[in-house]
Amino acid sequence: MYETFLYNPTSGINFERLNPGQMQEAIKDPASILWLDIQDIDDNDIDLLTGVFNIHPLTIEDFIMVNARPKVENFKDYLFLIMFSLECSGNEKCIGKIKMNELDFCLGKNFLVTSHNEAIQSLALNKERIRKDSPIIKNGTDFLLYALVDSLVDSYFPVIHTFDESVDQMSDELFKDPTNETLKKIYTLKNEIIHLRRTIGPQADVISLLARGDYPQVAPPNAIYFRNIYDSLIRINDIVGTSRDIITGAMEAYVSVVSNRLNEIMKTLTVISTIVMPLTLIASIYGMNFKHMPELEHQFGYPAVIFTMALITIVMMIYFKRRKWL
Repeated sequence: MYETFLYNPTSGINFERLNPGQMQEAIKDPASILWLDIQDIDDNDIDLLTGVFNIHPLTIEDFIMVNARPKVENFKDYLFLIMFSLECSGNEKCIGKIKMNELDFCLGKNFLVTSHNEAIQSLALNKERIRKDSPIIKNGTDFLLYALVDSLVDSYFPVIHTFDESVDQMSDELFKDPTNETLKKIYTLKNEIIHLRRTIGPQADVISLLARGDYPQVAPPNAIYFRNIYDSLIRINDIVGTSRDIITGAMEAYVSVVSNRLNEIMKTLTVISTIVMPLTLIASIYGMNFKHMPELEHQFGYPAVIFTMALITIVMMIYFKRRKWL
């Protein structure tokens, strides 16, 4: 399934779905600009890419297979670029729910091909802009690529902001009342941050190559626009790096908090045991069934024993408090 947008200075923008023959005629005209967007690539789309746009088999393989990292490759007739979108799905806190979708680009002299497996909001936004006569498709395919990638990166900020808030909430929970659920959140956030670092960092490296003007498909006047994208990715990468440091520290803090809580419990139990020990000693002495024990016949023997136990308890409590053991 694909959509096409064709711009010509003479006839304007054509929103109709072009067939392969019409697309072939369009890219022969150096004044025309064609954007082909493919979702869920199939065999017919592969024939279209190889027959009309002369896309290399290795690029077709990258279109079909899921790639783990962003990259940029220069071919004879086009520049191939892999980027990723970020979406927060099913959870307003984005904990364990950050979804990454691969988005592939082929940038030619007067055509741009995009391929993805699922709908991407930033693409839909730019399609709507073009339908409203936005100039992004009129300034060349490299500027159209910039507009698409810029929207893609801008969509990262709400997701990263929500993720950062989740990290802060986890930190607050950690020092208030940490539970096993807190530990699960820490490990989930740690896995998310690893994926984000592996995705955002390499994308910044890829965009920096475009910003330097290393590729002929990107005109020097438009290369400067990619610096703006690079700056945004660096900002996002810094935010992710800070969150990573917080999560790493949170795991150590969780162990420390749990250990301190266990120490407090053991201290309380030790104090109680220490206080009870002399009382148990006194009670065990009077629990011995010997016939000749003078205190057993004493009129005030029982009150005296209770008083002695209470006195020992009070003295020990005062001693423990003075030593700051309580």
